[in-house]
Amino acid sequence: MKNTRRKIAFVVLSIFLFLIGCGEDNKKHQAQVLAFEQELMKAVKQADETATEFSVIADNIKNQKISKEEAVNRLKNLKKDMSRITDKMYATKVDDTLPSDIKEKLNDIKDRTAYAYFQKAKVAGHLATYLESKDQQELRFIDQNFKNFKEEMEPIKKGLKEVKQAVGIK
Repeated sequence: MKNTRRKIAFVVLSIFLFLIGCGEDNKKHQAQVLAFEQELMKAVKQADETATEFSVIADNIKNQKISKEEAVNRLKNLKKDMSRITDKMYATKVDDTLPSDIKEKLNDIKDRTAYAYFQKAKVAGHLATYLESKDQQELRFIDQNFKNFKEEMEPIKKGLKEVKQAVGIK
């Protein structure tokens, strides 16, 4: 009887220690996922702020406040700036100690986010080319790139929400 109680106590203690350990891992994973999200969102915020310049340039072109040449130069610089930001998105760190399924999802999220914002960057390049050449094909490319951007954003948000839930973040 004494031996059975010891075994039960040992099993209960083992389970308790295991659960405590899982909780520590879970908190560590939560912190890693939040750090990833913070780093990625910093680049997203920078990209969104840079993209507002696109609207300013477009309005200035429409209202003839800037020359076509100045607009083309600003759009080309905007595309370069956006491309540098998408490089930051691709470089967002995913901690190697996360479970493989979480790492895989986070890598997919950062790749999709960078791709989406690269589509936005291409819009500036297509508009610059259109202003230089008046090729109507460039306008179709602009529409397609905006469509690609919008299509990527919903799965990104959903995927990040799923990852956060998987590690216990509500």
